[in-house]
Amino acid sequence: MNILFFTNISPFPQNGGEKIRSYYLLKSLSELGHQVFAVIRNEEQVNLDNYALENVQYYTHPKTPLTIGERLTGSHYFKKLPVVMKHFRDICNAHRIDLAVLDYGYVGHYIPFFRARSIRVILGTHNAQPEISKQLPAGNLLQRVRKLQLVALEQWHERRFFKHAAAVLVVSDQDRHYHQQFITGNKVFVVPNFLDEREYVAGNTRQQRLLVMTANFSVYMNFEGLRWFVQEVWDARLAGRFELWLVGRHSREALQRITGSTEWHNIKAIGKVDDVKQYIARAQGVIIPLLHGSGTRLKCLEAMALNTPVISTSRGVEGVRSSHFIVADTAPDFKNAILGFSGDGQRGDALRHDFMKEYSAAVNRQRLQHVINYTADVQ
Repeated sequence: MNILFFTNISPFPQNGGEKIRSYYLLKSLSELGHQVFAVIRNEEQVNLDNYALENVQYYTHPKTPLTIGERLTGSHYFKKLPVVMKHFRDICNAHRIDLAVLDYGYVGHYIPFFRARSIRVILGTHNAQPEISKQLPAGNLLQRVRKLQLVALEQWHERRFFKHAAAVLVVSDQDRHYHQQFITGNKVFVVPNFLDEREYVAGNTRQQRLLVMTANFSVYMNFEGLRWFVQEVWDARLAGRFELWLVGRHSREALQRITGSTEWHNIKAIGKVDDVKQYIARAQGVIIPLLHGSGTRLKCLEAMALNTPVISTSRGVEGVRSSHFIVADTAPDFKNAILGFSGDGQRGDALRHDFMKEYSAAVNRQRLQHVINYTADVQ
């Protein structure tokens, strides 16, 4: 097929969960043999020739800052960007497009463009966003009102546009149940977050007593999880036995904000890196101290793919099919779980086995092709 792929994500480099999701969707479409015209962002201004995929042609659109009016009214949830629309028209005029894949967030308002041209649309979600927005902290009346407005706008967009897609991709059974509240029929499909197993090969070298936490620490759920961990879990006893590296965007700012320093009691903030795989593969364990969120955690899947044991709250491994995580939901239990942790290699191998069954690219390429076949049969 000729497929137009659109996202507001910058998939390259793959240094964040949402980027990884979009990248592997693109790569899977490529490896399934489809011709893909990919309209993406490139916020880090990378040379896209270094990220070439067979059968994929890139078009870029810039991120435009929101105006004060858009922030106050939420009109950007329904705004069609002129540069994006021009790409759509140019591609559709130059090629026969069989299918459009609109990936990530609130892009449902672009569906009518394709429906008017009898082009079926697969809409990709990365999570049930209003369920996350409901968890945002709101300490005063203004913040509570803004949160209510945000959730209302997100739900309005979903209910107005998502039902017009031929198929909707979600990442977990929980998210499927959420979306089936307002999308009728059998067109909500679970294609979980997944990784290419060929790109995740664990080495033989583990640094003794090293733990890592990988995240975009500017996202409130990651920041709040880190703050809880630093203030309630980590203590002198743990610091005497383990070193913790915080790897990812804004980790330095987050640790500075919580402790006043970018290195604190054997916790070191590494900052943004192009590739977190080497850090996960080097560590004896990955910690995921999340208290909020929705969907499946790519940070969890990356650890599984690299045979690295995971110590997490229930929320951090929510929706991930494996019984081999070390799960602790209170500060004392989390502390004791780390104190009793020995970097068990068999646990890491079991996680890799579970990853291959459910979250590998080999499995999920076929799931994605099944959804594509479904859209082709829709009357």
